[in-house]
Amino acid sequence: MLLLTAKGLRSLAGDLQAWENPEYLFRWRGFLYLLGIPPGAASVREFARLIALKGMDRALMELRGHFFMVVKEKQTHKYTCFTDNNGGFTAFQSKTAAATSFLEMVSYHGLTSSSLDRESVLEFVNFGNVFANKTLVEGISRIDRNQIIRFGPNGKSVHSKNLAPIDAGNGDFHYLPFFEKMAASIKDYRLSVDLTGGVDSRLIAVLLDYFGVPFETTVSGMDGMEDVEIAKEVAAAMGTTLHVTRPTIDNLEDSIPEVFRVSDGLSDVFKHYRSYQHNQNRVKRGIELALSGIGGEFLKDELWLQDFPFYTSKTARLDRMFHMFMLPIPCKNDYFTGEYVSANQTLQNGTLHTLTRFELDTNTKTYDNIYYHYEFPVIGGGFITAANRVLPSYAPMVEPDFVQFGFHLKRRERFFNTFHRKTISKVNPHIAKIRTSEGGISVSSDKWEVGKDIQKYVWDKGTRLMKVIERRLFHGSYTRQPADHPEFSTRIRESRLAREAVELLKEEKILQAKVQLQDIHDAHLSHFLSLSLFMKFLYSTKEQRHGT
Repeated sequence: MLLLTAKGLRSLAGDLQAWENPEYLFRWRGFLYLLGIPPGAASVREFARLIALKGMDRALMELRGHFFMVVKEKQTHKYTCFTDNNGGFTAFQSKTAAATSFLEMVSYHGLTSSSLDRESVLEFVNFGNVFANKTLVEGISRIDRNQIIRFGPNGKSVHSKNLAPIDAGNGDFHYLPFFEKMAASIKDYRLSVDLTGGVDSRLIAVLLDYFGVPFETTVSGMDGMEDVEIAKEVAAAMGTTLHVTRPTIDNLEDSIPEVFRVSDGLSDVFKHYRSYQHNQNRVKRGIELALSGIGGEFLKDELWLQDFPFYTSKTARLDRMFHMFMLPIPCKNDYFTGEYVSANQTLQNGTLHTLTRFELDTNTKTYDNIYYHYEFPVIGGGFITAANRVLPSYAPMVEPDFVQFGFHLKRRERFFNTFHRKTISKVNPHIAKIRTSEGGISVSSDKWEVGKDIQKYVWDKGTRLMKVIERRLFHGSYTRQPADHPEFSTRIRESRLAREAVELLKEEKILQAKVQLQDIHDAHLSHFLSLSLFMKFLYSTKEQRHGT
């Protein structure tokens, strides 16, 4: 953990990296690089040179990766800190401190359950996350990707990076040179690339292969699952090694405390369980950097499914998007006590009102804007940061210029995976013809393949929409094909942790006394359980302060 106050660094993490010159001391956590330059110290050395040329505020625009950095000016003893420009690394601030861990920040300030933010708690048990840079407690917030925080003799001040908005420019970005320079930066690392049945991970893999970078591929899931079987086919065709992490639940309850620490108490612990096993296996194999296809959403129509196929409307259907994809199964008011009931009653309308701030001139631009600024830093950033607590991890397609490029693609370029088709067919036409988990379509530009794929594509979109609607209407569970262990949900519900969670949240006057474990829907149970783990953390820090 890295914690910074006006007095300096208060504690250091074992995986903290450092480099210095006569003017500055740099410390950072996470994965950091400049295009074309090796990650870590070599890139920070070049960053220091850019600071001398441009000043820090302009120089930090060149940094890539997912990280939190602290820079000490040796002459003045002032400190500057910031996260990456893409929102992939989550860090936190209070009035007097900044830190890479929410749990450690809570412990540092000695917070108790009296500091819980009621609206954030309701958001957490409904969504499994807390949005808009909020946290579960009052007084601690996420550091926004657009913020620079400075500490000096007069205390803490917050400044803006003045990052360009998602709709800035005209999308004039050359993605192949970007990947070529990125490949040059990481070519000497032992790389592991996520490879599923989808198109985004395949795009990353074929581009790295195209630029001559060696890597292993890996997938998490059960044998026979579509993502796993297609990944085996793609890896064999590419001549790369594929490692399959088959999720286990043998030590579920014993491993949850460590997964809770890695996920940092601000998201559904059980959503991280499988990826934690996956990344631990990478560490055992000596992997030095994991790469994922997160961000590929901006290159296709994944974020627009609720309006399929009407992608040029001037009206964004926020209510439809919200109820179909963000919160198809809200928590029942009957779960809660007192003021938590009224907070739950206003949650949906309050969230929809917040989303109107992101409206742009067309429906699809609005959906992109909501995902990039509201959802990704919390959901995507949460997964990326948790992964980086296990081993260095990077999702190159969430870099701002890549996102802006996708945002400005013509609608037809994102429809039917057209961008992926053109790119993958260009660099590896054989791999492009292999089916995907999106209805069995390929990503080939070959006319014969395209002709076969059109009907499959429309059928897949329609089927997915119907399943989402069914989930909304009948409160069932929806997933294309579960990657978790088939008994995972059952084991959670039958666990001692689940029983204790319900009783603890009753004692805290969050759940009504009459609520039983079987009353809580599967969609919410792991959220309540994760909240109870955070409550236990608050109890433990209180006991430590009192020496009990």
